Amino acid sequence: MFEEQGMTTDAVLKRLQSLLEPDSSYASGRPVASMSTAPHGFGVDVFSRTIEKNAGRFHTFPGSAEVEREVVEMVGDLFHLEQPLGTTTSGGTESNILAMLACRETAAKKTHTPEIIAPETVHASVDKAAWILGAKLVKTRVDSQFSADPSAIERAINKKTVGIFATAGTTYLGQIDPIDEIAGIASRHSIPFHVDAAFGGFVIPFLNDLGMGHHVFDFQIEGVTSISVDPHKMGLAPIPSGCVLFRSERQLESVTRRVPYLRGQSAVQHTLLGTRPAGSILAAWAVMKQMGRKGYRDLVSLCMKRTLLVKSRVEANRMLRLAIEPVMNIVGVECKELSLEHVTDRMEERGWRMATSPLPPSIRIVIMPHMTEGTVNAFFNDLDDISTTIPAD
Repeated sequence: MFEEQGMTTDAVLKRLQSLLEPDSSYASGRPVASMSTAPHGFGVDVFSRTIEKNAGRFHTFPGSAEVEREVVEMVGDLFHLEQPLGTTTSGGTESNILAMLACRETAAKKTHTPEIIAPETVHASVDKAAWILGAKLVKTRVDSQFSADPSAIERAINKKTVGIFATAGTTYLGQIDPIDEIAGIASRHSIPFHVDAAFGGFVIPFLNDLGMGHHVFDFQIEGVTSISVDPHKMGLAPIPSGCVLFRSERQLESVTRRVPYLRGQSAVQHTLLGTRPAGSILAAWAVMKQMGRKGYRDLVSLCMKRTLLVKSRVEANRMLRLAIEPVMNIVGVECKELSLEHVTDRMEERGWRMATSPLPPSIRIVIMPHMTEGTVNAFFNDLDDISTTIPAD
């Protein structure tokens, strides 16, 4: 009900506290499948100080425009793009829609029935992008490790194909598709190729630094034409904070619209949103500047240490098994005897916020900074109890 007379501040806050009581908090450690975490305190401070600023009105806020340019530049440096072109976004969904729009608009061959090829492990936002843009999404098989099969992708190419999508850090298992092979296929067929690194973008470069892998997924590979990443995931920026980068000016121009009633920088918009918060962009910039590469390297190292603890707890339980060897700080856990629904329902009853993946059917655990060693052990104490107790019926 929208009351005629306003409530007192105390009454509003009391009502709000009551409404939010069912929510989980990252501080509790209970959200074990979230790809976001508690944002960095410095970022929260900057966001709150700059909350009035509108990134849809850079003519009014030119300083904020310069900060966005520096964010794009830093991400470009991380992904080995000397002259980064792109924009910040609200997150991975908007980034993937823009990337697909660029594919459709810059494809060598125009068609009224465009098709996008992606492995079946692609993020759900790619399905949404295809739906919005009127494209057919052709999904291809994955291998036994749930990584894209390049030969299946190449077989799916036809005269209607306008783009290929792959993932560096899949939602289900954190797997990295063979980007170099797929990029070669895309290049040979002159097809735009987008890499969704929404989660992996702030993980993989630092895994490489730590000697925990050698995964090349970015603009070092000729044939990669765009990449997306979300600073509001492992970048610790406040939500909403995403970014999409393009290799060419033509791609960026293809997603750009001019707004006739605005002036200057405000009149040129690369995003789906018009009005959008500049505060989260400024906060992402501040966190990245304060953390530096070393800060993110240390963060990834900590999360991987706890990932190894998760792995050891799974291996110690005869009723569980790993879906694959963990590639990054995402672990899929399969149940050998009990159904996933039974186990996850019982875990939810004990206060854990759970999620499952369909491919393969497994419990999905994302080891974010809020999942401490104590949280991991508490989670597995409950999971061990539930997964090894066979119901009488």
